[in-house]
Amino acid sequence: MKRNLITIVRLGLRVHSFFHLLEFIAALYEEAYITACIACIAMVLELAASYLIPKEHIHIKPLISEVHESCPED
Repeated sequence: MKRNLITIVRLGLRVHSFFHLLEFIAALYEEAYITACIACIAMVLELAASYLIPKEHIHIKPLISEVHESCPED
């Protein structure tokens, strides 16, 4: 259950980051530079959070990362 919840939260953060990217592009088009900066910061923070939490071993993949306690390859 916890692993599924973490996967859903990660996916949600990445999808939400995509919407911030669209907001960033729209703000640049409208020359709303303060809004563009805010959207960019939100996008970067959400992407970073989706890859860095929780503190488990993560193999980063494009949409959903592989997460486990330790890597047998180490």
